Amino acid sequence: MDKEGTAQAFRNHQAPDVSLVLISTVIALTVYFVINRWWRRERWEKYGVKHVNVGMYTFPEARNRFLMARPELTVGFSSDTPVLITRDLDLLKQILVKDFNNFSNRGTPIPTKSPLGQGLFFLNDSDWKRIRQLMSPSFSTGKLKRISIHVQDAANRLSEVFQKCAETGTNLKLLHTTGQYTSSIIAKTAFGVAADSIGQEEDDQFTYFVKNIFKKRSKHSPIFLAILLAFPRFRRFLTFTLGLYFPDPITSQSTDYFQAILKETIAEREVAERQGSRHVNNDFLQSLVSTMVASEEKTTAEDKSEEKKTPISNGSMNCSTSPKKTISTQEIIAQSVLTIFAAYETTASTLQFCLYKLAQNPEVQEKVYEEILAVVEHEDPTHEELAKLNYMGQVIDETLRLFPPLVRIRRQAVEARTYGPITIPAGANVEIPIKEIHRDPSHYPDPEVFDPDRFSAENKSKRNPLAFIPFGQGPRLCIGMRLAYLELKIALVQVLRKVKVELNDTTVPRKGEEITTTYTLIFPRSKEPIELAVKFRGE
Repeated sequence: MDKEGTAQAFRNHQAPDVSLVLISTVIALTVYFVINRWWRRERWEKYGVKHVNVGMYTFPEARNRFLMARPELTVGFSSDTPVLITRDLDLLKQILVKDFNNFSNRGTPIPTKSPLGQGLFFLNDSDWKRIRQLMSPSFSTGKLKRISIHVQDAANRLSEVFQKCAETGTNLKLLHTTGQYTSSIIAKTAFGVAADSIGQEEDDQFTYFVKNIFKKRSKHSPIFLAILLAFPRFRRFLTFTLGLYFPDPITSQSTDYFQAILKETIAEREVAERQGSRHVNNDFLQSLVSTMVASEEKTTAEDKSEEKKTPISNGSMNCSTSPKKTISTQEIIAQSVLTIFAAYETTASTLQFCLYKLAQNPEVQEKVYEEILAVVEHEDPTHEELAKLNYMGQVIDETLRLFPPLVRIRRQAVEARTYGPITIPAGANVEIPIKEIHRDPSHYPDPEVFDPDRFSAENKSKRNPLAFIPFGQGPRLCIGMRLAYLELKIALVQVLRKVKVELNDTTVPRKGEEITTTYTLIFPRSKEPIELAVKFRGE
């Protein structure tokens, strides 16, 4: 199917059968009201926490605004499970770092049948530990240095797009282009796939399906349906028990596309690995395939060795029960789909907002440019030069403060824990409102102001480290964080050394105006796509 036909099929599949939606909604609402009437909900007062009735504030963003307007740092409410929401940084240090083993799980899983739901971000307990250990080498410093050539290539092509806009006087559609940049990098560095649409009006097929992994909420969707789907328990019931498609946030087209190309690629690489072929690809996917083959061969060898052992007196074999560090084909697919989306989403969004804030603050942009001239001596910046771009790092961090890639995360208590007057019962979810913490005036005076000096070494030393957690904190810190910084810094170097970005009366927003931020699930978005003017240096 050609791209136009694929896109049309995708759009056609977005509208669920109206009668099916109506029937399912009536059933789910009936179940909800029955359970809501008879289900005994946990009250937080007995745990030393102010209990708040969130009422109709079912959408997380509206709910968090409602709760964060309260004077208490920590409050509790009842949803599908008891939920504690806190801005108390000392309490968060206990949960995310010191007592991590009791809060290692994220709680409510994403209600999807897509492999994305089995990705590292959503895994729990021993599965998370096993997969994290297997994936970590793919994001080591050595690996990042080896793949930086691909990042440089994509950044050079990105710079050419900006220069072309400067030549033609055309405004640049920011997220469209930064998305093509990050998609190109992850396709090449992780899977050996060429995605070459940077600067093109139409996305290549890989990028198209990356951008459309999540369903887009229709403005015509009934409000009661939207409210219903805000309850995770019932969304999972509709998805897994009733087997319905519309509550699943992941598009089946993207799932089918990525599963197809990944299964084929994994099969080819597995055959080559077993035949002892030299690795043509030195990427993320190859490292997981090599791990799978090596662990299977080791297990086979151990099983043959066990067969030769003499049975002990009770008739059982003297075999090891230690867990094997292995990974299955389906798990490789799940981690691959998650990596594709996470690497695309976080960096594309952050680069967009960073360039927007630089256009809005030309004096900051000029300071970044001067630092590039002073530090970067090579056409392609080295890792050592990138590490010395301290002010650029401050600009990126200030962007991440205002627009964290994830606006909130959760942890679930395995066992009850008491910290001072507060007890967190077993099974309770702790919600960490990253966006609200990042904009708390007690940590950041005038929090809506863009000020990279907040992240100078001196100012950072005076602030609690938990006041800045765009990639999480503790052992579940985002595994791809360093790759994101690498992509952001190289892109900014290659773009800003050639051109400058501006706001004027033709851009979106216009000079003097502000963007309106909305949220897709837990990801920040500009309500109106940002478009910037581009000028050559010296103009």
